[in-house]
Amino acid sequence: MTGTTAAEIVVTGLCKRFAPRETVLDGVQLTARSGGLSLVLGEPGSGKSTLARCLSGVYRPDAGDVTYRLGGRGEVTLTASDARTVAWLRTHHIASFDGHLAAAPRLSVGAAAARAARCSRSSAIAALRRFHVAHLASVPIGRLRAPDRLTVALAAALLAERPFVVLDEPEACADPQHLTRWLRRLADGGAAVIATGGLDSPLASIATAVGELRRGGIEWRKR
Repeated sequence: MTGTTAAEIVVTGLCKRFAPRETVLDGVQLTARSGGLSLVLGEPGSGKSTLARCLSGVYRPDAGDVTYRLGGRGEVTLTASDARTVAWLRTHHIASFDGHLAAAPRLSVGAAAARAARCSRSSAIAALRRFHVAHLASVPIGRLRAPDRLTVALAAALLAERPFVVLDEPEACADPQHLTRWLRRLADGGAAVIATGGLDSPLASIATAVGELRRGGIEWRKR
């Protein structure tokens, strides 16, 4: 990512509820800057996946702002943007991982990863090799077991090398040593990286900011 302009994600007062009495996120504050890894820890059910999906534009928050600052190219606030703008941001600027890779079931794993990352098939297979799933490159993605499909989705997200990276519990799908090296390389290359993880996440060793999601908000331990 050499030459990437400074990137920043600024989250203020983020709230998300799924029913009148089911508030999952309540006033989340977060700033992730180019060159850093912000890690949000939490117990199961604390709202980590909801947070990741709000940050990447999958969910629209009920209140607050999620602003992507694109260096010298302006900024986009997800909560104030139409669907077309959000789709453009997700396609060209955000590498996200929050579930299975969306692809036609008959498409091969190698082709699906290459399409998602917008790279060559050979580059995609090299990335799959790092995660020990290169042997699946010719298998139709619809035939994969759920864990393997998640690993392929994570590899594609990391390979995309966009200025903003949002990952939901990536350590569940990858060898911690490979993952920490890759994320460190992305951050060193100028990406603004946000990841969620369990309370004992191995990513804490390389994170520049660490917080815990509790009762809908983030309590920051290291910033």
